[in-house]
Amino acid sequence: MNAHQIHNKNIWMLKLLVGLFIVASVLQMLVHRHFEVAQSILGASLLLVLAGFVVRRRWPRLTMILTLVMLFIYLNIMVFTDLSVTNYIFLGLLPLLSLMYHHYLAVAVAGALHLLSMLYLALTYRGALLSGKLERGDAAFFVVYGLFILSFCLIYVLTTKMLSPRTESDKLPLNDILESASVGVWAYDLSKMELEVSSGFEQITGYSKESLKGRQVQEIIYPADLKLFLEIQHELILRKTNSTKECRIVRPDGEIRWFQNRARPYFNNHGHLVRLEGVVIDITERKQLEEKIQFLAYHDELTGLANRAKFNAKYEETQGRGEPVALMFLDLDNFKEVNDTYGHEAGDELLKHIAGRLVSLVRAQDMVCRLGGDEFVILLVNLQEDGVLKVLDRIRSSLAEGYVYRGRRISISASIGISLSPDGNASLEDMLRLADATMYDVKRGGDTIRMTADSGLPLPS
Repeated sequence: MNAHQIHNKNIWMLKLLVGLFIVASVLQMLVHRHFEVAQSILGASLLLVLAGFVVRRRWPRLTMILTLVMLFIYLNIMVFTDLSVTNYIFLGLLPLLSLMYHHYLAVAVAGALHLLSMLYLALTYRGALLSGKLERGDAAFFVVYGLFILSFCLIYVLTTKMLSPRTESDKLPLNDILESASVGVWAYDLSKMELEVSSGFEQITGYSKESLKGRQVQEIIYPADLKLFLEIQHELILRKTNSTKECRIVRPDGEIRWFQNRARPYFNNHGHLVRLEGVVIDITERKQLEEKIQFLAYHDELTGLANRAKFNAKYEETQGRGEPVALMFLDLDNFKEVNDTYGHEAGDELLKHIAGRLVSLVRAQDMVCRLGGDEFVILLVNLQEDGVLKVLDRIRSSLAEGYVYRGRRISISASIGISLSPDGNASLEDMLRLADATMYDVKRGGDTIRMTADSGLPLPS
């Protein structure tokens, strides 16, 4: 029986002794027509001291012995306060109640104390205990005592029969549930410096108990998450608190998996940290879903390019630097014909291919965004007009190469309008409207680029 189980039994014994104290006090008042104040105060004091030990949870085995000793003291005080055969019989409660613990030490201590006290009282006060006529009140005590013993034994046998088979039968379903839920259990013995793991841990991490011997746990942690691993150690060992963290591990086959680790420190009866224990839960699928949701919040689902939200944030970063900013508004020509001729799958493949080409033709500090349909916007940072026109030429040359879809060459062309802010202070809305208007001028054979600083060219509404 471990310390946690003994502590739970201590709680039950405390509750039982409180009930016994109340019942004994009530019966004493009913039978003897008086109330023993000193005896009641002593009994309540013993219960308060015992409650203090139980609440602290520091020394469960010591608390168990203390519980039996305090019960022994209280029962003997009852006997010496009123030397009667009824109080003498009540000493039998000590070994009887010790059965609650299912612990050899508890039964041995209680049995020894009971035997010694019974022999001492029988030999020293035999005449006082067993002389005289048996009163009606004494008979009542015998009846109550007999009913209590009977009830206790019945409850004890019933609960033992109910709990024992249930515990055994629940082990396999519980293990099945843990393994099916991708959960592993681990325990690290600080004295032996050994890691014990469950079969579920081995399955979800790929590391067997034998393969983990002689190696540091941090060796299987993903390098970028080593800081989290050190935080877990700090919380468990130094702060001595529970820890819940999410980090990645590298499986033996190189696969990277996400795990949630829920751990706690375990202390012995003296309050010393002796073991770390916890469970690991495979949360890879959840993390992948979260990453996908996060990605789609700022990217186009089809092409993977930045969406309008991310593009807006990028443009805001360029404001106030005093550097030129250019926007290219690109609209594919005759894209509808591609969908009608080759199908929407071909159109989607073409859009993804063009997106890849555009990204490869600009710098890392620039950004390509898909506005929707067959429209793209390119942000060029810190480029003068001649540099912007060079990028334009590269894009036109690349598109002119066409695209081969399932052995068929598809011609590609686009109308591109450019807006340029020499000082980079124009708003994104103005730049987009100007680039859009310029793009439509290009379709009609007009100029390719317009400056936001040109006072003679009003912004289109």
